Amino acid sequence: MKECAMKKILRTLMITCLFVILLGTSVYANGSNPYLAPVYTQSELLPDHIKSSKVRETSKLRGEYFGVAELEIINENGKIGVSARAYMKKPVDEVNMLIYLDQLNEKGQWVQVANYSFDFYAKDYPDGLLTPGTDFIVTDQPSGYYYRLRGQYLAFLDGGMEGFGPVTDGVFIE
Repeated sequence: MKECAMKKILRTLMITCLFVILLGTSVYANGSNPYLAPVYTQSELLPDHIKSSKVRETSKLRGEYFGVAELEIINENGKIGVSARAYMKKPVDEVNMLIYLDQLNEKGQWVQVANYSFDFYAKDYPDGLLTPGTDFIVTDQPSGYYYRLRGQYLAFLDGGMEGFGPVTDGVFIE
């Protein structure tokens, strides 16, 4: 009788351990970011005489507060000019801009060579966070290559998030 009870206890303990192991495993549903174009996304290569590429993305769905995202790459006499802007429909709590600089390599593939991150907070904008943006020049990349920009713009309001992933065409920097 004791042996039968011990087998039941051991069996129950083993089944319980199995359930704990199986149910304790984390499962991620869609780990990709819908607001970021991957580096292998194709871009048009603009003729050498065209010195800039500007992309303007507007809400395709019914976004509540994020209206427009702009990203521009400019040939600044051999340096890379960057202009990034976001336009909100109403004041938001926070905006994050992550800008990736890609270079076209000898194999015709885009390779990420740098990234730049900017955070904007409502507390720093007494009139409301409506049009965050930044302009800067990249001076540490060699000329003689095609470059493009990819952006990930995220806006946060009351626990919600909306975003865009603009990608410019390739501009030859010389």
